Amino acid sequence: MDRSAAASEDAAGEEPRTAVAAPEAGEATVGVTAHTGEKGGSSGVPFVTRPEASGGSSYEADTVLAVRYGAHEGYERVVLDLGTGHEPAASVPEWTLMSSTSSGRLRVTLPSMSRTAVSDGTLGDALLQSFYVVRAPDGGMFVDVFARKSFGYRVLELSDPARLVVDFKPEGSPLKSRPPAVGGATVLVEPRAGARIGDPLTVCGYSRNFEASNTIVLEDSKGRAVIRRTVLSNDWTSTWGYFEATLDLPPFGGKGTLRVGTESARDGTFEGAEVPVKGS
Repeated sequence: MDRSAAASEDAAGEEPRTAVAAPEAGEATVGVTAHTGEKGGSSGVPFVTRPEASGGSSYEADTVLAVRYGAHEGYERVVLDLGTGHEPAASVPEWTLMSSTSSGRLRVTLPSMSRTAVSDGTLGDALLQSFYVVRAPDGGMFVDVFARKSFGYRVLELSDPARLVVDFKPEGSPLKSRPPAVGGATVLVEPRAGARIGDPLTVCGYSRNFEASNTIVLEDSKGRAVIRRTVLSNDWTSTWGYFEATLDLPPFGGKGTLRVGTESARDGTFEGAEVPVKGS
């Protein structure tokens, strides 16, 4: 039986409850080795803006086989096909979800994942923009989905084969922060463009730079380096690797530029993401 793990909450603030649901048709494969799209009617599960949700059972599945996308009337859908090795799993493993709808990001963490057949891709041209499959810092993997506007969401668990479905519905309000900066093989998640930074400075994101090396440089308005540090991400060959660094920030005021990436082996030029920032 297909099941739905809806991120709904009642007046008592209880955890999301499970309800029967049916999927819909029209998904297109963004990754690889995906099966055909589902068929059915509306699930009837409400869309929510709750910041956290969880579900699933066991740790049977260990592979993200594919990521699929579909545009439906009033909402957009992302489907994660989950497997054991190269074969589809029977049931959805444990998962957690963190959503910052006003900043346009939804993250699904799958602790049992060790492999993935797809690392990233672009989605639609309306609400959803892109996704990344990332090696999580505490084990497993997470999938970040980025949207162009604020959104509500609902989550559906589908079995035989295992699929985790997230539907996104636009809320109509603009984002409160700019999207992550992307450049070369680097995605700079924090800080965002125009952010006001202070001491300490936390920088995080993911990359596929050579040998997992990421150089962080903060320059002042005159182009002088205030901070320069190299940190490693936790993957770069199989999928995107996560990195995070907390830096001691010397006195810094006015405007500056934060760059995260690597230097080209060909001519030494910078390849990566950069954002304008403001000192506190």
